[in-house]
Amino acid sequence: MTDDYVDIHKLAAEIEAEVRARRAAGEYPPGFERELDRLFDRFAPAEVSNDFDAALERSEDLVIVDPVIPIASRSPVLGVVKRVMSKLIGWYHVWLAQQISALATAINTALRLLGGRVVDLEHVTGDVARARGVGARIPARRDDGAWQASVTNALHGCAGRIALVECGEGLLLGSLVTAGLDAYGVEPRAAVADTALARGLEVRIDDGAAHLHGVGAAALGGLVLRGVVERAPLGELLLLIDSAAAKLAPGGQLVVCSLRRESWGRDATAAEADLVAGHPLHPDTWDALLPEHGFVEIQFHSAGADAYVVTATRADE
Repeated sequence: MTDDYVDIHKLAAEIEAEVRARRAAGEYPPGFERELDRLFDRFAPAEVSNDFDAALERSEDLVIVDPVIPIASRSPVLGVVKRVMSKLIGWYHVWLAQQISALATAINTALRLLGGRVVDLEHVTGDVARARGVGARIPARRDDGAWQASVTNALHGCAGRIALVECGEGLLLGSLVTAGLDAYGVEPRAAVADTALARGLEVRIDDGAAHLHGVGAAALGGLVLRGVVERAPLGELLLLIDSAAAKLAPGGQLVVCSLRRESWGRDATAAEADLVAGHPLHPDTWDALLPEHGFVEIQFHSAGADAYVVTATRADE
């Protein structure tokens, strides 16, 4: 590997994170990106257009293969040769053109049918995306004081950077920094992140999973998951655990701050329970999942009647 080597995937993730941060900061006017897409579709050739219908129509225009062999030539002799060759192999060109046209027609028909199914699927997933968008705007109100001592003790002496995913207004993050730990926060809701930033804390306005995707392998000494563990669907939560295993250095600490299932949907979490897709996991579930992802020394700490903390160590490879 040379000094000029560029990790394309890491670069793309950093660019995506920067765009997301600028979008969240309001640097792009509303509708700006959609206008860029419309301009691209307007001036780009159909072959590279984002407009599926236009590209399909262009493909259908090219379905019919012309079997006529061109015989025009500036040289009389060459013209005679071309006419003779055209008569000799013209039947073959007609047969070949028919086969190609039939195949292209079948492919275009299948594409049009597939396009219809995709449109139907988009309507369904659009409803899901809308519901997720509503849930994402609901703040994750948590009593950080309940697990502050357990988290700080678990990360005591932790070497390397510590990421706190969904740091909220920064109370827990502030306690980690005060304890002398090199911690920073990640918070997807800009209005909430502003409160933490006003405390003088380092906070990235970004989705937690997307941020971890852009972090280098084994780059973190500690990772704290807060808020997201109750809200994320199981599939996304498993991907988040995968990222934790990949981004924590061997010996790194994973800390999960979770509400108990019995308290979910009461008081401050009532709206969350109604609108988000996830729910808190039982401690036994974490005990079953984490070893499968390379975590050892799994411990559970009570954080009052409504919450608990899970701590685990990334196994040495």
